[in-house]
Amino acid sequence: MRIKFSLAILALTSLFPAFAQETSTVVEKQILTWSGFVRTDAIFDTRQVVEAREGYLLLYPKKVVLDKNGEDINAHGSYNQYAMTARLAAKVTGPDVLNAKTMAYIEGDFTGASNSELNSFRLRHAYLKLKWEHSGFLAGQYWHPLNVPEMLPNVLALNTGAPFHPYNRQPQFRFDYKSGKLNTMLAISTQRDYTNTGPAGASTVYLRNSIIPNLDAQVHYVSEKLFAGAGIDYKKLTPRLVTDSNFKTNSGIGCISYTAFARIKMKPVEIKMQVLYGQGLNDQCIMGGYGVSSTEVLTNEQQYSPLNYFSGWMTIQTTGKTWQYSLFAGYSKGFGAKDAITGPVYARDADIDYLYRVSPNITYINGKLVIAAECEYTAAAYGKNDAYYKVIDSSPIANTRIMVSVSYSF
Repeated sequence: MRIKFSLAILALTSLFPAFAQETSTVVEKQILTWSGFVRTDAIFDTRQVVEAREGYLLLYPKKVVLDKNGEDINAHGSYNQYAMTARLAAKVTGPDVLNAKTMAYIEGDFTGASNSELNSFRLRHAYLKLKWEHSGFLAGQYWHPLNVPEMLPNVLALNTGAPFHPYNRQPQFRFDYKSGKLNTMLAISTQRDYTNTGPAGASTVYLRNSIIPNLDAQVHYVSEKLFAGAGIDYKKLTPRLVTDSNFKTNSGIGCISYTAFARIKMKPVEIKMQVLYGQGLNDQCIMGGYGVSSTEVLTNEQQYSPLNYFSGWMTIQTTGKTWQYSLFAGYSKGFGAKDAITGPVYARDADIDYLYRVSPNITYINGKLVIAAECEYTAAAYGKNDAYYKVIDSSPIANTRIMVSVSYSF
């Protein structure tokens, strides 16, 4: 047996030079490019905040919580420094396939997938692209369609404008078709690092058990000075497969959202703006969710109603080569549910009536070196929920974040 195994290895080894020669011919047509940056940030907050990654990703200030003396426990600042956003990316362009230009891209940083995995390498993007003259196909993990790449806000913060701007990367199939200045996009996606919440906490299971993937469609207008578009997003969530009384259930909830956006280039400034109105949007790092609207007495079968939210933001940025100045402004408002909520609510802080943020920053660019500073003022108006989970009797509480960043790209 050992003799036969040795002869097989010898035969495979003798064929290797020919195989290697053929493979090298293909490899020679591929171009591998590495890129990334090293970045360090220092932040100071005037208040405790709702956050992720040890406070690095800020959403909004925490509500007032009083101790026995009537003092606000969350009225306490914090300071921290980070280097975990150091990023590494690889891009490969190869020979044409099916008469299409080909490209593969993978990118990650060290912010981990959760607070328990800080400084661990985390996958951000991993996808392949096929591009024909008028159409294209993308498969892999990439920005969720509501997070339009051309519309990323010009901010220094890790939140990239959340919870006003959608922030989400998901596995997906995406098809684009261009005709003149119009581009049509269709996509189906699932959930991975960014999920909705439900009876079992934050999980991908609610979308998976609905069988139907997250569906998106958008139309873009593209010219030299104007990029504009609108889109629609639909997903169905199935919170449970069995009731509390041990009856099988497939009761689900459909969530639909609409967005419109525009980017205008006018020397020496660039303006970006986006509005979003929708349901079940807490997987986008913005406000949203759903609640139980009715429960059948015998089986404990539940029906659900989505919470409706509006969100909008705008940035104005100068386009200088050495000094750049930018101003971000965002606003979000909750409108409650169509039906009265009679049971549990699965949402992101549904007792917030509205949010707003104003965030100016200044950036100095010298070759690959970038030094930037940003002041981020965020206010959240906490209140009480009525029967439809619309927030009443709200009052705002604010946090000011000062952030300084130094980065070097390669």
